[in-house]
Amino acid sequence: MRKMFCRLAVLMAEKDPQLSQRQLAQETGLSPTTINKLFTNKFERVDVHTLEILCDYLGKEVGDLLVLRNLDQSNQ
Repeated sequence: MRKMFCRLAVLMAEKDPQLSQRQLAQETGLSPTTINKLFTNKFERVDVHTLEILCDYLGKEVGDLLVLRNLDQSNQ
């Protein structure tokens, strides 16, 4: 079985190791709850607008942010 994983934590650290979830929420206008769910991979679905905002802010593509992995590879 495969599962969608969000690489938000990795991409935030690459952009700025000091970037916090709270700061990201403030700078993007996204809800801190939304950011936290993506950061901790506890999301059920993601709004397209949210993906657009995060990709624009991070300078990345959707495929950089979201990856589909086998469950046995979830720690990578």
